[in-house]
Amino acid sequence: MPADLSGDNYDHDDLIDFEDMRPPQVDYYAVLNLSKTASEEDIKDSYKKLSRIFHPDKHSDPALKAAAETKFHVINKAFEVLSNPQLRAVYDEYGEEGLNTRWEVGHRVKTSQELREEYAQQAREKREMELENLLRSKTDITTNVNATRLFTREQELSPFSGTAYATRNNGGFLQALKKIEILQVNIKSSFENQLGPRTQFVVTGQMTSRSSMGAGNVIGMIRHAFSDKFNVEVGSSLLNPRVPVFKGTYSIDPLTFITGQAHVADFKGPAPLVMTFGRRVTKGATGYMTIRTGEWAIGSWGPVFERRREFSSLALGVTSQEKNRAYQVEVQTGIMQSHISVDHTWTLDSSTKVRVGGNMSTTAGINASIGGDRKVTQHTKVGLAVEAGLSGGVVFTFKVKRLGQSITVPIILSAQFNPRLVFWATLAPLCAVTALDIAYVKPKRRREREEKIKELRVIHADFIATQKREAEEALELLRESTAHKTRQEQERDGLVIVEALYGNLSAASELDLVADVTIAVQALVNNSQLSMPAGHSKVKAGC
Repeated sequence: MPADLSGDNYDHDDLIDFEDMRPPQVDYYAVLNLSKTASEEDIKDSYKKLSRIFHPDKHSDPALKAAAETKFHVINKAFEVLSNPQLRAVYDEYGEEGLNTRWEVGHRVKTSQELREEYAQQAREKREMELENLLRSKTDITTNVNATRLFTREQELSPFSGTAYATRNNGGFLQALKKIEILQVNIKSSFENQLGPRTQFVVTGQMTSRSSMGAGNVIGMIRHAFSDKFNVEVGSSLLNPRVPVFKGTYSIDPLTFITGQAHVADFKGPAPLVMTFGRRVTKGATGYMTIRTGEWAIGSWGPVFERRREFSSLALGVTSQEKNRAYQVEVQTGIMQSHISVDHTWTLDSSTKVRVGGNMSTTAGINASIGGDRKVTQHTKVGLAVEAGLSGGVVFTFKVKRLGQSITVPIILSAQFNPRLVFWATLAPLCAVTALDIAYVKPKRRREREEKIKELRVIHADFIATQKREAEEALELLRESTAHKTRQEQERDGLVIVEALYGNLSAASELDLVADVTIAVQALVNNSQLSMPAGHSKVKAGC
């Protein structure tokens, strides 16, 4: 639930939180006045004490008897769940909702911890299955655009000899659009089908069009997890040229893994291999080493060096994924290409990320990039990025992603490094996104948020009224036994609660947000000691 329900400091996930703001479920530990670490004996003792107070046979007044029946039913249900190790393990992990789910795990001889681990494993698999079913269809469309003519001065012959440069603007905006050309369009679409709990079949189609010429292929792949430690992927392109691909991952221990990949273009030489060894080095960081063999030979079997298209390399890197940031640093050395790359991403809030990266290589020179993405609706993200290189020009990239479907448009603004273009390509989109956020996105979210709060207030009104009535009935049921306990404490000069209040003490009195819980707190006093188990909300009581 959002901490601030009245201010403007919120994002789109607040609306998601509001969707989950249903009346809270019954806390069985609170019903029995126990902590979550209570032993079986503690549960039995608390149940006996509460039964002596709330059992319907203890009350002769018809109204109190009816209230006691309702309360005693809840106490019985709490005892039934918490006194059963299996039910308690499910309740501790998933609450009351988990008790309504059928779990096919374990034997009664298993410990609570073992049961919790099994329940957690089944829940993870269930969530993963639901996610896969939701996002099993994915499509990526990339359109490369050349807009360099928009920002290049045209050459004119000067009557005074030499060449003069001028910028022409004939025809306005429509004429300018004619200068933009589509270099390449690439479409990749995949569909995943769950064949079994550990097996998936993936079909991927790829198509590339460039300069009125195109090519494409269809790739089929089967993924299978033999165990939690070992899984493999086997696939091949289904059209010519057919290239089989094999990939496997093995977890040596919870901190260490190894992956291997090979693709067989032909049988004129050994398959090029890619091997990665990784190990978690800190809580959030993983170090890795990647070895690429490139095309290689065993004796006379394989291409000679001069005819090889892929060459060997060795890369060392560290990658980290934390709550508010992620980074990757990699150093690669190889026969044909070596590089150093750094990439850092900051999560500003649940809707916004900013990324900065840099790369220095022996083939592409020095490149730097800055970008970010913003969640504009629950399932839609918009990303902008600018990349500039001393030898690679300036590229602006626009990306939209929604539920596994993405459209990416890299726009080449200049073939050479241009500081002015870099500045405006960074500043202009930033200003546009900020203006859009202030003028449209935030007001829209604010209206949606206000409407949702009004709706929830109406929905919760009946629940609050019911809770208040049940609390008043419980106090009446406690009044007689608590009065007797108070007299005993007074006689021994023990602990007597004078006043105890629960709620928002700073709220206006007409809002009725404060309840007098003096009787309830006094009922928790035993032998001049007030016992209030941890894990339940409470306020300071005056005594």
